[in-house]
Amino acid sequence: MNSEQETTPITVLIVDDEKAVRSALQEILKLNFPFVTIVGEAASIPEAVREIHALHPQLVFLDIEMPGYSGLQLLDFFNPAEIDFDIVFVTAFNEYAIQAFKISAFDYLLKPVNTEDLKKTLERYLGKQHRQQLIERIKLLKDSLTNEKFPTQIAVSSLQGIDFIHLQNIIALEASGTYTTLILAEGDAIVSSKPLGEFEELLKRNTNFFRVHRSHLINLHHVKKLSSKEGDNILLSKGIEVPLSRYRKKEFDQAIASFKI
Repeated sequence: MNSEQETTPITVLIVDDEKAVRSALQEILKLNFPFVTIVGEAASIPEAVREIHALHPQLVFLDIEMPGYSGLQLLDFFNPAEIDFDIVFVTAFNEYAIQAFKISAFDYLLKPVNTEDLKKTLERYLGKQHRQQLIERIKLLKDSLTNEKFPTQIAVSSLQGIDFIHLQNIIALEASGTYTTLILAEGDAIVSSKPLGEFEELLKRNTNFFRVHRSHLINLHHVKKLSSKEGDNILLSKGIEVPLSRYRKKEFDQAIASFKI
């Protein structure tokens, strides 16, 4: 972390029904991150609600699987105007559930928590200029965890905040260095700080998206034409044209087979 970030104070509340987990996280924070102040801890959601109202933490480290109430029910006890904190989930969930965190733009830490992962999480928190739409992100997370099919919407962090985007509205995603530009059928393009590879991983269960080139991931529903003039190029909605890598041509033909008549 840079010196400016190190002097930026963060107040946190740790919520987990396991005392050992709370203690381990407290120890890592106290030993390695002096700019973090632990204002309290809670072993249940009702206790967490009381602590948040009393202590007003900026960041809540929250377990999902707890007796009584799930961590996903935390916001049910708050009016929207009362929500001035953000959440990082501390979880032992599997890969499928981790995908749900990414879809809903939530940060997470896997148990047992290690110092390096915690450092990256705090860096991301400090780097965010907008911490909003927590209710909507929780709803999307719930939908993602309970939906056997891939969700129809994702939350994307950008310089302007968090955008909720329907997948059908995405024409293509284009790599721009370590950033990704999402080209939309409706609305302005969105620039995300995540690399294209992360979006490819995120969308791998959705067969409508295909990586046609190292710099381009497209929505097959927006394919209009495949042109072979001067190499293979794919014409998409809104007149957008992207190259098709010769290494992906066979897989692309297979991918669009269901779209042909």
